[in-house]
Amino acid sequence: MYLDAVFSALSWPAIGSLVSGLISLAFIAYVWPYREEDGATLFMAMIGSIALWAVSYGVALLVFDPTLRFLLEIPIWVGTCFTSLLFLAFALEYTGRKDVVRSKAMAGLVALMVGFVGLIATNPWHQLVWQNYRIEPTFGAATVAHSNGAWLFLILLALMILTAGAVLTLIETFVSYGRLYRSQTLALALSPVPVIPGILLWVFQVGPTPYLNLAPLLFPAHLGLDMYAFFRRNMFELTPAARRTGDQTAIDDLGIGVIIVDDDQRVINANESAAAIVETSKPDFLGKSLDSIELDIDLAGDEQRIRHGESHQRDYAVTVSSIEDSADSTVGHTITLQDITTERQREQRLAVLNRILRHNLRNDLNVASGYLEVVADGTENDQYADMLETAKRNTDDVLELGEKARMVERTLETEEMGTEPIPVAKFVDHVADPLVDDHGGSVDNEVPADFAINTNRQLLESVLANLIENSLEHGGGTVTVGATTAGSTARIEISDSGDGIPEHELSVIEEGKETDLEHGSGIGLWLVEWGATALGGNVTYETGPEGTTATVELPDVVVEPTGDG
Repeated sequence: MYLDAVFSALSWPAIGSLVSGLISLAFIAYVWPYREEDGATLFMAMIGSIALWAVSYGVALLVFDPTLRFLLEIPIWVGTCFTSLLFLAFALEYTGRKDVVRSKAMAGLVALMVGFVGLIATNPWHQLVWQNYRIEPTFGAATVAHSNGAWLFLILLALMILTAGAVLTLIETFVSYGRLYRSQTLALALSPVPVIPGILLWVFQVGPTPYLNLAPLLFPAHLGLDMYAFFRRNMFELTPAARRTGDQTAIDDLGIGVIIVDDDQRVINANESAAAIVETSKPDFLGKSLDSIELDIDLAGDEQRIRHGESHQRDYAVTVSSIEDSADSTVGHTITLQDITTERQREQRLAVLNRILRHNLRNDLNVASGYLEVVADGTENDQYADMLETAKRNTDDVLELGEKARMVERTLETEEMGTEPIPVAKFVDHVADPLVDDHGGSVDNEVPADFAINTNRQLLESVLANLIENSLEHGGGTVTVGATTAGSTARIEISDSGDGIPEHELSVIEEGKETDLEHGSGIGLWLVEWGATALGGNVTYETGPEGTTATVELPDVVVEPTGDG
């Protein structure tokens, strides 16, 4: 008899609400394996709140005892309030804003939802949420009627704002990240839409069933959009959180300052390195005008250098690039600030040392070499003459090394010079003849007469001269120069019959650096390496019992024969 007094016969609104809750619980079981993914736990919590809301409402529709019916309002409103909050939290974490989810502001929203539920639970004493609470059956279900108070509208307004915040967050991702995340974010953003009319009809008590909250009955449509995102679009296998986090991490990990300004030159994003350069915190940095930061940057210029810093003056290389929208309109600029203080100081030191080597030391050594030659010719002591000749030879070697160093400088300075067609056979003779006169030996030029390449003359001369000179000095006196092509790639080979380049010298070049324990005897091979690289090619060496072959490979330089000879 008691059960008959408490429960009425099952009605379709109660059945529909309970089914909605069961569908929600079943969906959670499918999502559970993805619980470690960004947003998955909050997504399951949101679906769990929907299940609590639907099941509690379904049970409540079976209860006609006013006191017990009111007690069921508490889990209903727990589900109602936290569905909206968890939807917002899920949207934030799913789109890469986990820091907002863990913020004090989010904790405040949790406290606000708890306060709303507490206000509803204590409504019989203060009547702020509703008045005249009574059961008014609809379709055999225990629906209730009441006079809505101001606080009910405030609670529902807050929940609508939270839901709208989640929708806008997902829409922003839909707009910003293109087709990769478009389908799932749009489906998730639209999922609350089918439920909202049911809530509005109930709260304003309009329509054919003013006392029946249709929202729990409409949850299957909400869940259908969620399921589409989950089952058809792999929403937890491709999460926009990875994209957003990756974008910001890439900016933060660049090791240089990055500032992004909008079209009004306001800072809309920056990394910690940029904040450190302007000596302010990142939150204080954002939103400022570029002019107020006192960075002397011209957004229309390029390859700028500025000096900035109040407590520590530093030099920065500035690069500015425009940000354009889909209509090719400039909507902002990205500014990078690379600290070049150390490099600039190194350039200054090298300039000073280079001046000393090129002028002071060279002039003094030339004088010393001349005096040594005069004294060696004037002495009658053969032992002293030999010693003076050795000293002069060593002095001349240092002078030659200085000339090589000057050649390195010229080589690097010509890296951006133009190109021209070069008949390689004639060019080899031009390079080899003075070297043969200086070092003796011979150069056998086997380059085809009609073979020509389009490249930088000075760089090519530097590379060939150093290879031929090295072979004449250490390769047995006879050098062979040949050339072959592979499509538009030219291969120039310099071969000799000597003992080969020592292994430790080649290893230094291959490793790309010299150490105290392992270094080359000069800079000729370095000059070859740098020159070949500047020409866009490379050089390789093959050594064996029959000698050494150096192959210079230059892609995209071959000129078709013209027949000019």
